[in-house]
Amino acid sequence: MNSTDRKCPTKSLWLKYCLVFLLICGLGLNMGCQAILTTFLMLTGANETKAKYKFFKGKKVAIVCISENMTDSRYDGVPRDLAKSVGLHLGENVKKIEIIPPGTVNKWLDRHDDKVEDFQQLGKDVGADMVLAVNLDSFETSSLSSPGSYQGHAETSFIVYDMKTGNPLASETLSEYVYPPNLRIDGSGGVRESQFKNAYLFQLSKRIACYFYSHDPREDMAMDAHAGLSF
Repeated sequence: MNSTDRKCPTKSLWLKYCLVFLLICGLGLNMGCQAILTTFLMLTGANETKAKYKFFKGKKVAIVCISENMTDSRYDGVPRDLAKSVGLHLGENVKKIEIIPPGTVNKWLDRHDDKVEDFQQLGKDVGADMVLAVNLDSFETSSLSSPGSYQGHAETSFIVYDMKTGNPLASETLSEYVYPPNLRIDGSGGVRESQFKNAYLFQLSKRIACYFYSHDPREDMAMDAHAGLSF
């Protein structure tokens, strides 16, 4: 997104920021400066990363995930689970979006042997305005450096297709996503592989979906601590 596309805050918005900041200062005289600033950013949303793409509002969106390069049968259900989870994040965070039910998309995939040669045809068949096509190039839940432990690794990319024109509206190739980034979950501590896989899919799908809605980037900074408390 070009910087010229961003709108400047209105006077009323600046007034709201000023009033909130004064309120925090009045109530938090004993707080440190950093704590006051953090609270201010949280209440005003000024620390949010804006959505890179905003064309899903008011649209019917079908989400499909393909994984032509994956051969490990342990992860046969992952593409459909990932697509479903991306849809849940979008449904919760994008206003007026209508997600085509995953079951409808899956029935279409069943009839076509899980192969998508024409995304425009898929979109038209399921009644979508747009198709978010996610490509899962690789997926692994086992730690690559610590046998018996879990640490998710995945490489993904996506393209958004407009059904009116059939042309791509956006595309992204994401860097390898590692979760937790600096921690390995001990598999001998009672954590099941399926349990960790579901937690990793939730985080991976969120990383894809947040391209389409505003989010707090500080959440990623606490991933190790969050993962350590979750299992």
